[in-house]
Amino acid sequence: MGQKVKNVEAVTDYADNRHFVRLHRDILLPAEACEAVRRHLAAGRWDEAKHITLEHAPEDAHDEVELFFTSTAERLGLVSSAMAQSACRQ
Repeated sequence: MGQKVKNVEAVTDYADNRHFVRLHRDILLPAEACEAVRRHLAAGRWDEAKHITLEHAPEDAHDEVELFFTSTAERLGLVSSAMAQSACRQ
């Protein structure tokens, strides 16, 4: 059987005390935001994790945050009905 793989993870690099969301590149976040994203991802609350990430991510990262969070949540079957309806309208 296939394995479900996440393409999004919240990471703390203890060597240099950086906190970030790892997509195809690392998106730096404040420590508190990173921890909140980590908790939401672990609980399957992808909408909340995405919202916090978008609040703190640089403007040039917003498109990829949307893409990675949405596509990974869809693949894992964690998409809320509101998020699915929004994607259908586009």
